[in-house]
Amino acid sequence: MSDGGPRGEGQPRFDPGLCGVGGPLEVLSFEELLSALEALTARLATGELGIEAAADLYEQAEILHAAAAERLEAVEARIQKLQVNREQ
Repeated sequence: MSDGGPRGEGQPRFDPGLCGVGGPLEVLSFEELLSALEALTARLATGELGIEAAADLYEQAEILHAAAAERLEAVEARIQKLQVNREQ
């Protein structure tokens, strides 16, 4: 993760305030991640943002998307495991 230094150094950091959510990624539900991602996408779609603000939101959307995809994969793995256990 980035240390908050100048752009281009490391990965961008998640900014709950910029995303309009009430906490770090770890405490957000899958549904909250999707809702925040939809809200960012809608803001980007307006075309009313400057290029820097749009880039910041795009970075945050990428972070939200990755977190949501990771959560979904984890749930799918849990379901698969339950199905295998049930078949045994």
